[in-house]
Amino acid sequence: MLSRREVLAAGGAALVSGVAGCGGSSPAPDATFDAPTTAWPTAGYDPQATGRAPDGPTEGTVSWSVSRSSADPPLYGALSPPVVADGTVYVTGVATHYYRPDDFVSPLAAIDAASGSVRWVEGFADGLGGGPAVVDDDSGTVVIGGYDGALHAVGSDGGSEWTADLGGRLGTPTAYGDRLYVESGSGRLHAVGSDGSRLWTADRPGPAERLLGPDEPVETTMPVADDRGVYAAFTPFDRGREAVVVLGYDHGGGRRWRTVLDGRYGRSPNGLAVTDDALYATVGGTVYALDPDTGEQRWQFVTGSAAAGPPTVDDERVYVGAKNLYALSRSEGVERWRVVNEAPPSYDRDPTALPYLARPPVADGRVYIRTGAVSAADGTRLWGGDADEWLQSRNYFAEPYYGRPVASPVVTGDAMYLTHAHRGVVKVA
Repeated sequence: MLSRREVLAAGGAALVSGVAGCGGSSPAPDATFDAPTTAWPTAGYDPQATGRAPDGPTEGTVSWSVSRSSADPPLYGALSPPVVADGTVYVTGVATHYYRPDDFVSPLAAIDAASGSVRWVEGFADGLGGGPAVVDDDSGTVVIGGYDGALHAVGSDGGSEWTADLGGRLGTPTAYGDRLYVESGSGRLHAVGSDGSRLWTADRPGPAERLLGPDEPVETTMPVADDRGVYAAFTPFDRGREAVVVLGYDHGGGRRWRTVLDGRYGRSPNGLAVTDDALYATVGGTVYALDPDTGEQRWQFVTGSAAAGPPTVDDERVYVGAKNLYALSRSEGVERWRVVNEAPPSYDRDPTALPYLARPPVADGRVYIRTGAVSAADGTRLWGGDADEWLQSRNYFAEPYYGRPVASPVVTGDAMYLTHAHRGVVKVA
């Protein structure tokens, strides 16, 4: 178990109220993010969560796998999407409503990307609430959110660098410039410096307080960020509520806008991605495009499924997985093509399982699903996929859990890495 050392903000943390335009004094990040220099450093590849890498594999078979029981502590929990940096694959075991933190020790595992050997595993007895993010190429620092509200920074050797106690169940952080953004299960957005200092906290906006109450737990998704600011989303944990709140903030914590989306068809904010001209959000089984400057809705696309995974984006299309994989035009949300999912449900899961419910990485004209790729232009199958009986006989962690995707495959220049419900962590190359 890592040490728990609270890092206090110099001069105290600024609290942002629910009044639009009210922000802290923290300036914009010193560094403008250009592109990752590591292989796949965060769940969405970049701070905008576009899921678009410069290159990916053109073929592959299973190269290695690390079973859940082979690590110490074991890889229990809902396995996060892998992240890859400097020849190392990092995975966490996330505590959920099913995998209770009292039932197991949440692991953060570091695995050699070439050989599949486990370098180290650190356990967190209080649970982890999200996946890892590599935030420093030079030091290899990995940041993870705790189920107990602690944000942990871990060095490349597994040792603790700092811990910031923020409160609430923390999800997957997003690194932008010299800071980190992370949303809590209380619906609050936190900004933390690269040294763990607390910069500001944006509370729930006033109308949301009246809608939800000040202490009602919510479901969140990973925030995304660009040079205009940071974007977050949450919905009430109570499934009877039918609204998802999407928020845009500046980098000082001032609220720029607030939009409420219809959540009747799933009610969970499953993922965000932002580009120069749009903020894309999946809510239940619906894909929305919003104006990133105002929050105004531009279009929506209904997949017809109860849930859709996080979107990915290239120059021409938005890709989203649900029952099928869909490619939509960025400008109007018109369907360009779909890959029809004919795979049977896994034998021990709900028969409504959605094997394509994952963030589909896109790289160099290819969209990656399951353990293969299709053409980004027309959806034509290029390689892999259902032919791999060893993996596809049991679905990997791209199934809905409480209506939400759990994890996604990621790609580097020559390999695909994924977390699998039964096989653990797998490399396809």
